[in-house]
Amino acid sequence: MEVRHDAHSELAPHTVYGPVPSRRYGVTLGINLLPLGDKHCTFRCTYCQLGPEKHHSAPHEFPDLATLEREVTAALAGKPAIDALVISGNGEPTLYPQLDEALVILARLRDAHLPGRAIVVLTAGTELRRPEVRAALRRVDEVAVKLDAGTQPTFAKLDMPWQPLQLDALVAAAAQLPGVAIQTILVRGRVDNTTETEVTAWLARIQQIQPRRVDLYTLDRKPIDLALEMVPLVVAQGIAARVEALGIACRVFAGL
Repeated sequence: MEVRHDAHSELAPHTVYGPVPSRRYGVTLGINLLPLGDKHCTFRCTYCQLGPEKHHSAPHEFPDLATLEREVTAALAGKPAIDALVISGNGEPTLYPQLDEALVILARLRDAHLPGRAIVVLTAGTELRRPEVRAALRRVDEVAVKLDAGTQPTFAKLDMPWQPLQLDALVAAAAQLPGVAIQTILVRGRVDNTTETEVTAWLARIQQIQPRRVDLYTLDRKPIDLALEMVPLVVAQGIAARVEALGIACRVFAGL
């Protein structure tokens, strides 16, 4: 079990940004496949550091593949001291309409300039129900899927999907990704996902998915919902121990 700290995040200003420090992946080069200047997501998470969004289906202009290739090539040409390329950016990266093509480009450029570095996708998991998205994500080294609750009511209150989404479906889709990682934020206050009922249900979901690793983290910045509260480190460590008792690696990232 590891305990780490991280820097704050905000809207990505460019298609490629960094290198930036990441609490989970070391020094990373950020890849934003989403429109600049606004959040574009399938969730309205009450703790999101990117702020609110009007609606994820509003018209947006995505970066084209030529721009992506040009900017990543320029960023990698100097062989920067990075540990991973992390695809996240201004919301949900799997909304990118040419996801498979983008991942092919990134893998090719990584192999040419920085072989051995990991390509990671951080996702809410909402688009994993689409077979073409799951197939594209098999091209990367790690997919980290958000799983913030064990029960449907808490999931709905905490992550607030734009469209109706059953937690059962998200978990079933995540379980189909080989070597998937799970990322979970722990909160208390208006929503509490650290109660015994919630943790027990969440652990059952973890068992179903059988991820390569679970990353637990706490609030480290002011959330959108000011009624959310930081979870004490000792509580996070206790939950991590229960994950490890299942034979699954777990890391804890403490808030600042």
